[in-house]
Amino acid sequence: MPLPVQYSASQLKSIHLLRALLREATYLPDSSARSYFRRYIINRFKAYQPSQNATASKGVQAVEKYRHRAFKRRRVAIINERTREMQRKAHRGLNYFRRANNGELSCLHKVMLFTYGRIGRRKYALLGDLLKPELPSIGGQQAGGLVVEPGPLQKLYYSNKRFLSIFDAPTKVSESHISISISNRYRRLKTVVHSQAQEGIALVGLIKRDKIQAPSKNAWERQMPIKRARNIVRRWYAETMTRLLPPLPNEEWDQLKALAYGEKKWPGPIRRRTPAIEPNPEPHQNHDYWSAVVHEGLSTPKPSKADRPTGKERPHNITPRLMRRLYGKILGLSCKLEWHDQKGKWSARWGSDREASHIVYGGPVNDILFAGVDAKGRKPKDPPRSIQ
Repeated sequence: MPLPVQYSASQLKSIHLLRALLREATYLPDSSARSYFRRYIINRFKAYQPSQNATASKGVQAVEKYRHRAFKRRRVAIINERTREMQRKAHRGLNYFRRANNGELSCLHKVMLFTYGRIGRRKYALLGDLLKPELPSIGGQQAGGLVVEPGPLQKLYYSNKRFLSIFDAPTKVSESHISISISNRYRRLKTVVHSQAQEGIALVGLIKRDKIQAPSKNAWERQMPIKRARNIVRRWYAETMTRLLPPLPNEEWDQLKALAYGEKKWPGPIRRRTPAIEPNPEPHQNHDYWSAVVHEGLSTPKPSKADRPTGKERPHNITPRLMRRLYGKILGLSCKLEWHDQKGKWSARWGSDREASHIVYGGPVNDILFAGVDAKGRKPKDPPRSIQ
């Protein structure tokens, strides 16, 4: 008979944190958030699991070859060094989940932002798909396996940096300034940047321009050095990618719109399970145990009105109306891309939180209630009597 596995105190703490995080993630009010954070938690804990303790399956090799460094399996020395730090981070995340499930709007709103890729790792995953160039079409189909030539800025600035490949050659605007636009090979990126700058939608900061406006000469009226010109492009690219809100997949955007507008019913929160009860409890003779039972029975389970927090940061009851407003806020920061065959170009469609938050329900009205009044609800004055 094999001996049971002996875990250290630190390993037991990590196991308890994993179970607690997965338990709290199952009670999140949004189904997409539940599935997203479940995958995220499991992948992060697997990254800090030694390979000898992992399950011998093809999934282990998949984790080893995962493209993102956050989910790659760490070495044993790194795991031992970062264990306490990662446990504290997991404990903070557990408290954040509990606050979100208790109805704190700031925590719940941030959880939704992570889920729908407005911030966090999923945002950059959506950006990575947006930054893929459109391959040239041959016979109505995209040609794969072609070698992508360097961009005009890569040739002009003698650099193979990736951010230079998405731009066209600079065009002269005036004697002292040039303009650099996004290349037509990245039409989807160009459409999203232009529409977000035009609509004035932002979460961190506004995108001021959809193209680079840069001086062509330095302070001494000499030709701009290549290194400085390259840094101007790099700063604009970094700032724009930080502020850019990538488009969601069309099906996900349509589902979010239906939830925000009330076209699809919110399924409601997940009911918490009742804690397990020991079937045949043994009688306790300890005085401290019975004293604790009496004190627990006499204590009030809920704080009084004077002790409850007030203001915008107070916990709210998670109701369909609250969730519809949250979905509307996320929808106002999200867009989807649509292809128009007649125009031959992409267009970005942004959601509006105003239409989602103000829903007017109509009903039959008896005209007798408003008889004898004008459009403003006032009773009209009697006409003056004629003098005979």
